[in-house]
Amino acid sequence: MSISGLHVTMVAAMLGWLVSFGWRRVPALALRWPAQKAGLAAGIVAALIYSLLAGFAVPAQRTLYMLMVAAAAMLSGRIVAASRILALALLVVLIWDPWSVLAAGFWLSFGAVGALLYVGSARVGEAVGWRDKLHGWGVVQWAATLASLPILLLVFQQFSLVSPLANAVAIPVVSFIVTPLALLGALIPWWPILALAHRVLAWLMLFLDYCATWPVWVAPAVPKRVTMPEWNGYA
Repeated sequence: MSISGLHVTMVAAMLGWLVSFGWRRVPALALRWPAQKAGLAAGIVAALIYSLLAGFAVPAQRTLYMLMVAAAAMLSGRIVAASRILALALLVVLIWDPWSVLAAGFWLSFGAVGALLYVGSARVGEAVGWRDKLHGWGVVQWAATLASLPILLLVFQQFSLVSPLANAVAIPVVSFIVTPLALLGALIPWWPILALAHRVLAWLMLFLDYCATWPVWVAPAVPKRVTMPEWNGYA
């Protein structure tokens, strides 16, 4: 299981909301610094700590830098386009680790987020009914799948045909059930919380094991560089 940007953002949002909520209840603190800005600063600190604990992989770095740019824009009162935030995060990742371009996670992470931003920019307003929400979720899944398909075929020479279905089930279960329960279990030493998280994850792994038996689209490997035979001096 990988640490996705959604998990980093969720942890930052949770701690930021808690700090902002408590900050408003203390008049001396609220008069000294706005509660919204205090919550933003706390959220960035939480995102940094969580990213470091998760191994500081490229997806976690991308999310952390995007949150930092967005928070800096909000603190300064500026409006920054999402595409510029992604571009600045890309620049920081390349400056910090230029060799990250050799990792498949670099292309998968930025490619998927770029596709989601492109698809999301065409939507106006919020989904009203459950059909619109289901349609929006399906569009997001297919956008991420089509964006990662060329990279997966190029790097791994294969693509699981059931991966859209597996992601559609695994992402919400891990993001909204397993991860919150695991974080809550780390804060509250009560074993049923972690036991419930383990049970839900075990059920999910049974489903993913079943999905692993489905066919895989295998593509031929990219041919190596063709070299001309050496000339031996004879015509």
